[in-house]
Amino acid sequence: MSVQTLCRLAGVVLLGVGLAGGALSVAPKGASPNGASHVRLPNGAVYAVEVPQTREGQERGLMFRSRLEPRTGMLFLFSMIDQHPIWMKNCLIALDLVWLDGAKRVVAIRAETPPCAADPCPIYSSPVPSLYVLEIPAGAAKREGLTLGSLLKF
Repeated sequence: MSVQTLCRLAGVVLLGVGLAGGALSVAPKGASPNGASHVRLPNGAVYAVEVPQTREGQERGLMFRSRLEPRTGMLFLFSMIDQHPIWMKNCLIALDLVWLDGAKRVVAIRAETPPCAADPCPIYSSPVPSLYVLEIPAGAAKREGLTLGSLLKF
């Protein structure tokens, strides 16, 4: 991969945690003004998730947080189907990254994704296009029985 390609990719990640074309999220129906919502997993577990409402919120994501409460996370809603690369720059906790398609079915899981200890930080992407990315505490996807094809509701 060329330096120019790496710089472009890093720029995309920096400018929107993988936002395609600068797309901003739209809160799901019933979300509160601060972007809080809920995701129901196939096993019935409900996760309280933050839904970033601005570009800055999407760029910040879960950076600088020292912990996540059980059954909490962040849900990124994109307006375009894409690979939606995620990196763990300035993230202090390990996370499970879950990519979902337009039907809200799991298309990829990156379990136990470690925080980035040194630059350059690795970039994690779904091998198939997705529309949403759910970030939850490390180990939660396995504990809750999430697998490829699992249908989430939000």
